[in-house]
Amino acid sequence: MSDSNGNFKKDMRPIDVWGLALGAIIGWGCFVLPGSAFLPKAGPLGTMAGMLIGSLLIIVIALSYGYLIRKYPLSGGEFIYTKEAIGKRNAFVCGWGMILAYWSLIPLNATALALISRYLFPGIVQQGLLYQIAGWDVYAGEVVLASAFIIIMAIVNIRGIKQAAWLQTAIALTLVGCICIVTFLVMGMSDWSNLEPGFPDGRRWWKGVFSIVAMAPWAFIGFDCIPQSAEEYNFSHKKSTGIMISAILVAAILYIAVCAVTAVGLKPWQELLADRTNWPTGHVVRNTLGLTGLTVLGVAMFCAVVSGMNAFYISTSRLMYAMANEGSLPKWFAKLSPKYGTPKNAIVFTMCASLFAPWFGREILLWIVDMTSVGAAIVFAYTTASAAIIARKKGDRRQMWIGWLGCIFSLFFLSLLTVPGMPGYLSFQSRVVLFAWIAIGVVFYLIIRKNYVKGQNRISA
Repeated sequence: MSDSNGNFKKDMRPIDVWGLALGAIIGWGCFVLPGSAFLPKAGPLGTMAGMLIGSLLIIVIALSYGYLIRKYPLSGGEFIYTKEAIGKRNAFVCGWGMILAYWSLIPLNATALALISRYLFPGIVQQGLLYQIAGWDVYAGEVVLASAFIIIMAIVNIRGIKQAAWLQTAIALTLVGCICIVTFLVMGMSDWSNLEPGFPDGRRWWKGVFSIVAMAPWAFIGFDCIPQSAEEYNFSHKKSTGIMISAILVAAILYIAVCAVTAVGLKPWQELLADRTNWPTGHVVRNTLGLTGLTVLGVAMFCAVVSGMNAFYISTSRLMYAMANEGSLPKWFAKLSPKYGTPKNAIVFTMCASLFAPWFGREILLWIVDMTSVGAAIVFAYTTASAAIIARKKGDRRQMWIGWLGCIFSLFFLSLLTVPGMPGYLSFQSRVVLFAWIAIGVVFYLIIRKNYVKGQNRISA
């Protein structure tokens, strides 16, 4: 329930917030991308180096998040920080990018259930072929499965943050445990010479490393979910920095572990990729550990999918709540459920928007997700610059320099994704989606500009 003043209930423990961050970071990609992106682009050593470098750069950015959470412990996170430091116009740009990034990851995680079912239970939900779009077969059974989980997770979130937080914590801990079990067993039974060569043949090593670094904003997006629920902490906001850093480091280790399992398993990793199996990681685990090992991996992936959906439901709804309070979205989104104290309207809207996604097939969703790294990099740049500006005003020179350093790293990420010829340059389809979202944002801003810019500030009010 909400309190007597209609505010959020403070029901989130430190472990819940840590689970929120880790569950948001580790989604379907941790299990699918080793065989489809990480190893082909960078090899085992390049992936490890890229993930470690990327995680360290993200940690520098996270330091600014921790500083701002202490200064502004409000739902909305980056949107609020940008508004206070740079102004409402830039805050809208920041929030608009965040909405797309957060929302798109809910249906994408839901559709990842189809990948699990296709390998673990072939033919069970692949029923009622509807059509093919962008090379992806859309089945009625898979649409029903994804839609059911989208609805279930919405109901869980509507019923209160306490229930959602407990679920997130349990799932995140199960996720870590399952990955550790699979990693130790496979690594103990494998020939480590399968990890050679460390980098792909015919590609410069540094290009491989930087292609992984370019994916860091996407790979680690989720630690930034922490400020979205800042109004619901039952502990000191000073702990948020340590929680974010530990979640990022654990996530980096899990990414590297799953990639190592894929590379070291049955045969030399380049031969494995040459076999063109649908899911190299699952193929390795099944042939190394049998059906039991594959089931454990399936449980881990299921936990990652559900925890990702739950985390981004929490984050998307709190962001929309904050933006509505500031006038950049309709006030309807700012209403809290009197019974559960949750932004019910924002959750329902997010659910309805997500229910369209499974009908478009996974490939089109991947176009959207590929450009979320751009949105994340822009948001990181705004947040770190905001931290630097606010710290300078308050005379905190150390944090000011940390903020500007984080801003440089964020712009570096952005350049890897948007400059032609760079290792992480977006595909044509992703660029089209990006420009379309920008165009929609421009039109929407022109509609709400007058009332939004002149509207009342939540903080100053």
